[in-house]
Amino acid sequence: MKQAIRVTVFVTALCGIVFPALLTLFGQLLVPDKAEGSLVQENGKFIGSELIAQPFTSKQYFHGRPSAVDQLAGASAGDNLAASNPELGTKMAELQKQNQVDGASLPDDALVTSGSGFDPHISVDYALVQAKRIATARDLSREEVRKLITKEAGTHDYVNVLRLNLALDRSKS
Repeated sequence: MKQAIRVTVFVTALCGIVFPALLTLFGQLLVPDKAEGSLVQENGKFIGSELIAQPFTSKQYFHGRPSAVDQLAGASAGDNLAASNPELGTKMAELQKQNQVDGASLPDDALVTSGSGFDPHISVDYALVQAKRIATARDLSREEVRKLITKEAGTHDYVNVLRLNLALDRSKS
């Protein structure tokens, strides 16, 4: 019985204290920027994380993927509508009007949620769909907005919405 208690205490201390402490130490030493949650600072103030989507609704900003949950909450979920659901048609019409495009121009990530509802990225295609709206709202040329999208995406076919919106703010400040 005493041996079982000692083993339980030892394993609890090892798995509950020593192992997590070592992981934290290695994380802080090897990748300190990522160990803290990939937090983004602007003017010395934390404004978000590169890993968690934020709800942008202004016409002047790129909008992320739809989410079934409040993106600032602790819950996570995806919720995609069937093609036969009339609400999907309503969403599509709203996005078409907002971005002044036809339905064929809307990429999938404009209409469907990610598995978690917190995906911080959108496709370059979806960013380009939003370029006209943003250019008009910010009094920029579409070409300026496109160049910014291309620069932020780099070699990827996706772009981080928070980083892209920060770059937008810096471009005309």
